[in-house]
Amino acid sequence: MFTVKNYLPDATLSKYVKVSVRADENIFVKMFLNQELWLERFLREDEILDAIFELNSGKNVLQIEGENFEGNRYVLNKSIRYLEKPFAIVDQNYAGCDKDVAGGIVFCKSLKSLVEILKKENSSYKAVFIRNGIYREKVDLDSSKVMLIGEDKNKTIMTYSLAAGLPAESGGILYTSNTATFTISGEDFVVENITFENSFDRNIPIEHRQAVAVKVLADRIMFFNCAFKSTQDTLYADFGRQYYYKCYIEGDVDFIFGAATAIFEECVICSLDREDRKIKGYVTAASTKPDSNFGFLFIRCKLISNIREKECVYLGRPWHPSSDPQRWANVVFKECYLDEHIHPDGWCEMHGFCPENERFFEYRNFGPGSSKQNPKRPQLDETEAERYTKENVLKEWKVEI
Repeated sequence: MFTVKNYLPDATLSKYVKVSVRADENIFVKMFLNQELWLERFLREDEILDAIFELNSGKNVLQIEGENFEGNRYVLNKSIRYLEKPFAIVDQNYAGCDKDVAGGIVFCKSLKSLVEILKKENSSYKAVFIRNGIYREKVDLDSSKVMLIGEDKNKTIMTYSLAAGLPAESGGILYTSNTATFTISGEDFVVENITFENSFDRNIPIEHRQAVAVKVLADRIMFFNCAFKSTQDTLYADFGRQYYYKCYIEGDVDFIFGAATAIFEECVICSLDREDRKIKGYVTAASTKPDSNFGFLFIRCKLISNIREKECVYLGRPWHPSSDPQRWANVVFKECYLDEHIHPDGWCEMHGFCPENERFFEYRNFGPGSSKQNPKRPQLDETEAERYTKENVLKEWKVEI
């Protein structure tokens, strides 16, 4: 119906953004910014409309509506954050000196340089803008009250390659917890528009192949419009309360795991194929502690895969680290789409710990992978489902999208 001809970032330092729309047929076009109508035009086929929008500081929502003569409508929504004056800018192509200060803004050429700067400024909330680029670094960030804002989720990429079983620099071999590309241990942290990747090639012949992309060890951590990519043990959510909104997470074995209380809302969860394996993988491996009322809660997520075979991936299995009996895993899938790769039994055992002894539940899931009649897949009733809401799980922490 129409095509946006120019590049629109997820975040920008410019107050003004140009939008160029070409009509693919005769259409009426409306453009809105933050629900306010900016212009309305009739466009003939191949006609181009250019518009300049003035952004507000913070999150903006651009909406373009097209309607043809038959009454068919197409709507495009684009979220763009305008950062008026960030604390720092990370740009690997910056022409000046690393850690320069200009106009009150710190310019860093690497994420590790940013970590050093943030250690000295840990008092107030700081917004950091990360320009598009592939940052090949292993980063441990323990500063609190930070917003990391990528310019574009698909073009702002943090990547590294490590796996459990590889030699450690200090001798011996690496363990799973040492392999993370990006580790957060500072609370009150917001991340937007970034892809995190552990690019380890699992075909390398080593005994263990766990390769963590992100490890989160702090309370009140939010990810919006981010991507997490690896194979086994992609996302290690192990402490505090965490919130993931409209994110993409991929992997094969136990690729969302840990002891955290975490909500995944409107996320895409993609299971990757493991060739020559009958069972292709497990989405979750929660290790929730008994005194935690909540573990992992998935709300209106889409569980998809690149696997041709059907019924070959489990929703999860209980992880008891070092066979610790003092774990009581809790995972709930609520109103999620489950594709045909999901196993009819839903859950399975892990190292002798059985799913029926854990807190694994579903509620109003749909799609070919849903199986409400299987007694091995406990379903919440209306009253029980009311416990599993964003407000109850996150308590006094009010997340703002």
